[in-house]
Amino acid sequence: MNPFAKLVRSRKFWLAALALVQTVLFQFVPSFPPEVWQSINLVIGVVIAGIAIEDAAYKINNHFNNH
Repeated sequence: MNPFAKLVRSRKFWLAALALVQTVLFQFVPSFPPEVWQSINLVIGVVIAGIAIEDAAYKINNHFNNH
């Protein structure tokens, strides 16, 4: 599979892109509290970690079920 196509389908990639976009946007809104967008980034990071753990568990499960 094409690596770019795989990247575009990645939930982790789109969540990281969302975090990057919202961080850049909120940098230009001085009245927006930094704690809020930093908290949003933290939540997105936890969701990305959860998806990564889910993906790893799926791959491990498939590996052991195929042997």
